[in-house]
Amino acid sequence: MKKTFANFVQKSLVAALLVFGTLLLGTSRAEAQSSGAETWPTNWVDSGEAMLRVKADVDALRNDPLVQTVGSDSNIRVHYYKATYNLLAGGMEVPAAIVSALGPTGGNPALETGIAPAPGVNLNGAQRDNLLNYMKNRLSL
Repeated sequence: MKKTFANFVQKSLVAALLVFGTLLLGTSRAEAQSSGAETWPTNWVDSGEAMLRVKADVDALRNDPLVQTVGSDSNIRVHYYKATYNLLAGGMEVPAAIVSALGPTGGNPALETGIAPAPGVNLNGAQRDNLLNYMKNRLSL
């Protein structure tokens, strides 16, 4: 009787720990997946409209004297906008184009066809995020 009760307690304890561990790990995964998906819009303008909006952004920066200064915010933005425009003109979908235009490390290693945002300039994470977030807002419905 003692042996049967000990086996029952041991098996119950193992089962309870397995259930608790599964719930704990399952919740962590769900939170990680949902937090990244919330930052991406689901409705985008079509490629033609996106190209018009990006061209307007380039034109707006045309008279900025810092556009010619390598590494300045205006210079980086113009290169990024032009890279995005060229990718859209080549038939790439809007979400892929705004990431690919950031270059090979634009946030998605699967997109290795990117164009560097500005020659001789290495962007830090905050700069990449700012450019990407601007385009997400600018090109979504």
